[in-house]
Amino acid sequence: MAQNTKGMEFISATTHELKTSLTAIIASAELLSDELQLDKKSVSGRLIQSIIRNAHSIDERLSRFPEMAKLLAGDLRLQLEPVEIGQVIHNVATRFYPRIRSRSQSLTVELPNSLPLVKADRQYLEEILLALVANASKCTPERGKIKVGARQDGESLVVQVSDTGVGIPTEEQERIFQPYYQIKQDGEGKKTGSGLGLAITKSLVELHGGKIWVESEPGKGSTFAFSLPL
Repeated sequence: MAQNTKGMEFISATTHELKTSLTAIIASAELLSDELQLDKKSVSGRLIQSIIRNAHSIDERLSRFPEMAKLLAGDLRLQLEPVEIGQVIHNVATRFYPRIRSRSQSLTVELPNSLPLVKADRQYLEEILLALVANASKCTPERGKIKVGARQDGESLVVQVSDTGVGIPTEEQERIFQPYYQIKQDGEGKKTGSGLGLAITKSLVELHGGKIWVESEPGKGSTFAFSLPL
């Protein structure tokens, strides 16, 4: 146990130091981009955007390290309490609104008049939803639409995040929840993110005793859904 604690402390301290440096790199690159007012299609503009995009990707990976280490070590403990899912969804929508707006996308919340409380860890439930909304935004073009909803299905509560994005080929739908697996986002074969977000999300859902799945068709968007027992 002491060895695990020291390992987590080392990971936490190292991650913090690296993220501090990355924050400065990202801020400097974004300020440089604004100052030079370069055409994003020019060589210089594309290089700066590449720096920013890859720095954000590294930052995302670092953010996932502590959670992934706890999951792998079996040390992640949930603090279960009765949670109102509608409140969690609205909190996530509010937190994510600036990024949605920056991409000229729309985010709609559709909920029935009442839903039963679900026993869950509020913090990690928000993490699950944030990861799914972030994934939807990433895979959806500008002016695209994202919708979050929830419903009761027998003895389960089902939460859905839908988008009008690029969609996922059938042969890839089972693999997207594997660690480090990433889908090609465009015709150039570019991949974004760390490939850990959906893997961690799946583990967190399963720790709650639930299941997660995706329904998608290339060119017609995707719907990620997860269920939690009532």
